[in-house]
Amino acid sequence: MIAVKNLSKSFRRKEVLHSVNLRLNARVYGLLGANGAGKTTLIRCMAGLYEPQQGEILYNNEPIHKSKSFHQDLGYLPQAFGMFQELTLSEMMDYICSLKNIAKSKCANEITKALTRVNLENKAKDRIKTLSGGMVRRAGIAQAILGGTKVMLLDEPTAGLDPSERVRFKNTVSELKQDRMILISTHIVEDVDACCDSVIVIDEGNVLFNGSCEELRNIAINKVYQINEADSDSIAGEKFILKVSEIEGKIYHRILAKENQNYQSKKPSLEDGYMCLVKGLA
Repeated sequence: MIAVKNLSKSFRRKEVLHSVNLRLNARVYGLLGANGAGKTTLIRCMAGLYEPQQGEILYNNEPIHKSKSFHQDLGYLPQAFGMFQELTLSEMMDYICSLKNIAKSKCANEITKALTRVNLENKAKDRIKTLSGGMVRRAGIAQAILGGTKVMLLDEPTAGLDPSERVRFKNTVSELKQDRMILISTHIVEDVDACCDSVIVIDEGNVLFNGSCEELRNIAINKVYQINEADSDSIAGEKFILKVSEIEGKIYHRILAKENQNYQSKKPSLEDGYMCLVKGLA
């Protein structure tokens, strides 16, 4: 569906993306990386907003800037998303329908479906300026799914959402994912684990990993240990303390270690696999 080929992007003298190669089909991908890793730049290139210095992006084997269907099939939620403050939510959605060339006869139904999916159907007549930040974020998700888009690029979609709305978002993704390519950019590992089929790890503009969530977990097999704080210095070789927790009055360190240790290793999580990659412990 989408192929990213040898993509590089620079701003002034700084190269932000380095020869990125990806092939994305109809499934849900998590684009995982720290702030500043290059996630937003990659998504903006894929949306056609940035012109790369090198490489190309294809949609159904055709360059996106030449494709007649790409932008009609695209649903995009930017990281910094805003709406016209004086419009009602329904009016704003109607405006976006016109930008997407959705037939006028279908707009009302599409708007109702999209707002219902994000639990905003009862806010349709409210002005944008009266909505909370979390509601505006949900409205951003709604506009991205208007018209049955086939490609969805969502940049930090759960930022500002409370726990119940994060669950609703994950359920919405599960309902939408059939026959769609959905790319969710985030630095929150739990979001990827909850609703993504595959994960792409990017760090300092380089793709470190592209595979299933299970494959990413497996990177940390025999590298995860939970050790009493007093014994943590006995871990040999390269290591990283991932988490400090208190259990029954005692302090424990969850440690990632490059070498096998004389302790029982723990079952790895997605976060363990991710941190092994970015800390060079894989």
